[in-house]
Amino acid sequence: MARIAECSVIIKDDFNNIFIVRRKTKRNEPKLWYIVGKKIRGKETEEKCITRAIKDDLKSIIFNLEKLGETKINEENEEVCAVYLGQLKEKVVYGNDIVEGKWVSIKELENYDLAEYEKEKILLYVNK
Repeated sequence: MARIAECSVIIKDDFNNIFIVRRKTKRNEPKLWYIVGKKIRGKETEEKCITRAIKDDLKSIIFNLEKLGETKINEENEEVCAVYLGQLKEKVVYGNDIVEGKWVSIKELENYDLAEYEKEKILLYVNK
């Protein structure tokens, strides 16, 4: 059985745009885009992990959480990422790890360099 190692949340607005973020990187690393998510700590629940990720990265509160499914992130260790869908309640203020964030329509996503496994997570939302 696969172990849930991390949780990600696709944040959508009323117009079905999704929120993507760019994290701080070292000079020679590529600048990639992500949906918001974190690794699960200890015996933390999936919902607590997502709440912590939103609080740390966006200084906001998430509501209307709905589980979309799971995607594989590590074949060898059978680790998966639980993917949720939610909406923000407050204005976004970036945390220390976030450089930039954007609301992007599904059609515009092809113009952004998404990190590995991010497309699979977004496809769960598109194919919902």
